[in-house]
Amino acid sequence: MPIKHSLLAMLADGRHSASQLQQQFSERTQAVWPLNIGQVTQTLGRLERDGLIETAGTITGANNRPADTYRLTTAGTELLDDWWSRPVQRPPTDRDELVIKVSLAAQNRSVDLIGLLDRQRRATIAQLRELTRLSRTLDHTRTAERLQVERRILDLESEARWLDRVEALSTPRPQES
Repeated sequence: MPIKHSLLAMLADGRHSASQLQQQFSERTQAVWPLNIGQVTQTLGRLERDGLIETAGTITGANNRPADTYRLTTAGTELLDDWWSRPVQRPPTDRDELVIKVSLAAQNRSVDLIGLLDRQRRATIAQLRELTRLSRTLDHTRTAERLQVERRILDLESEARWLDRVEALSTPRPQES
């Protein structure tokens, strides 16, 4: 999760304390991705160490204790601008358990590959139906929850198409020992 960039983005709106950032993150993402205060304070410490933010003063927190507030530095603003302008790309080396499982099953004669694909397809379609029902209850706005559900629906549709494609491929020749 890009906590570093998320905190920088919120600090672009003005100075905030760690607890204010945690609360604001929760509000802006409708608590879809929980962020604990430890993650926030650790990340703020690294951002300050790296010269991307600086202490901007102290406020009295909700617990009546003093709390530091932070603001972006020039370097932090530049990094944030770069993040906004750069597309997000998934790493090509992600280990996908389903791909691993299917590729191993395809080369193991004792595994019913078609049965495995059918079970996976049924589970994928069940998840897809559940998320589609959920999506009908959500506002048609760009909230974090709506975006997450829509992304997951499209991922599941892609997975179902991939399973169909795998089934259509020919069986690999067994490896010679």
